[in-house]
Amino acid sequence: DISHELRSPLARLSVAVELARSGESSGLPLDRIQKEADRLNALIGQMLEVTRLEGDPTQRRTDRVELKELIGDLVESCSIEAHARGCSLSLVPAPAVAVDGDAELLRRTIENVVRNAIRYAPRDSTVEVSLENGGGRARVRVRDYGPGVPEASLPHLFDPFYRVDSDRNRGSGGAGLGLSIARRAVELHQGALRASNAGPGLLVEIELPVHAGSSTKAGHS
Repeated sequence: DISHELRSPLARLSVAVELARSGESSGLPLDRIQKEADRLNALIGQMLEVTRLEGDPTQRRTDRVELKELIGDLVESCSIEAHARGCSLSLVPAPAVAVDGDAELLRRTIENVVRNAIRYAPRDSTVEVSLENGGGRARVRVRDYGPGVPEASLPHLFDPFYRVDSDRNRGSGGAGLGLSIARRAVELHQGALRASNAGPGLLVEIELPVHAGSSTKAGHS
């Protein structure tokens, strides 16, 4: 799987380099070279993230992470990408809730889910992000109003390198690693990651055990 994912952009890079050398096209080969180089860089970064997740558990950071602040900052930073794609991000008023874990890993996890939702959100729609706290569990929910996922694909959505059949082209589907990285990171925090069709759209829920000192008062639905 890894070799296949690396060979595709490398092959396109080789073609673009030859076109650039021939001088027959002006800026197009250079644009393609930049695009494929960026794609390779992103893919290698994701693979390194997988390596980090599967590494020595004693080397992982464990801090008290305030999810409300983390998600607020994340929604603000991802709003630029949403705006560029013609949609918007909405954060439902959230309760203060803390979890124990690696702040950077949790940020990347939630960001992967949010960016995936933005990728499939229709123009002029809203991606909704919410945080709830109840029963000793924090729940981050991300919902888009896109086409959703075929029911048969839902159990495989978080598998490494998996892409829904209708989204096999690399332009929009990526390498199929983002959601698998998110699932592994959640599991390392003794949590769970679930996806369901919301009709319309896809709803992804991240559930994490709360910090021992956090309130168990339920938040907004």
